[in-house]
Amino acid sequence: MATTAGQFWDKHVRDLNDRVNWWSSDACTAAYNEQVCGQAVPGNSRGCRIALAAAAGRPLGRGVSVGAGAGDKERALLLDGIVGEMRLWELSEARAAEARRRAAADSVGDRLEARIGNAFLEETGSFDLVTWDHSLHHMPDIDQALAWSVERLNPGGWLMINDYFGPNRLQWRRDEVEHCNRVLDDIDRAHGTKLRRVRRSNILTRLRMRHRDPSEAPHSEKIADAIRRHLGAAITPVGGLVMNILGGVVVPAFPDDHLAIAAPVAADRAALAQGQWHFGFTLWQKP
Repeated sequence: MATTAGQFWDKHVRDLNDRVNWWSSDACTAAYNEQVCGQAVPGNSRGCRIALAAAAGRPLGRGVSVGAGAGDKERALLLDGIVGEMRLWELSEARAAEARRRAAADSVGDRLEARIGNAFLEETGSFDLVTWDHSLHHMPDIDQALAWSVERLNPGGWLMINDYFGPNRLQWRRDEVEHCNRVLDDIDRAHGTKLRRVRRSNILTRLRMRHRDPSEAPHSEKIADAIRRHLGAAITPVGGLVMNILGGVVVPAFPDDHLAIAAPVAADRAALAQGQWHFGFTLWQKP
């Protein structure tokens, strides 16, 4: 699984300015961040950094992140002065190399280290921050990942989880698909577009996803329960049901100031109010 996942992600190193999904949209990230930290500020995971800085009350020393990709969120922790050093673990050589390149370009290359390998077997260090930012749902064993996180933390250190809690393998439920397609119907009527519709999941889509990327959300539905068992921590529902499913359809089709972008954001907020969400946030301090 590790080799296959690494090979898959080697082919998916995106440019910083690619407009591909909800995280590429200021309107979407502002709505996300407002749920996390109470401030509607744009920027992917910016709300998480604001919440962490407020909770910690001081700069943290060393941080570690598993499945960090090109390290954009980890690099932002350094640039914002929230943590002094970051160690990244990746399976993809291409993404680790890009993380090093971007860190060097932002003059933090001496404080960001990107390693290739299995962090659960190879990492022996201790840290003031363990962060999972949309990477925990890629882990084959959620319990192992959380137990490792607690073990690696120094006393008084922080565990930050900002992640996907939705259906395994991104196989949307029937009611989710129908709801999101109604949002697309409204956008098409209002703006004269013909956006592609979301397809229902079936055995073939599940098998195709598993073959394409075996690391994609194999046990995402178990994360909430695992957090409660390992940490006893509260989970803040952030939303994301509509933005997650429709982000890849709507965001690339319109500029960020277009009224069409507001439709999935509003629908997402309404779904969250009804207790329907895909993304959640947790901060936990080790005693």
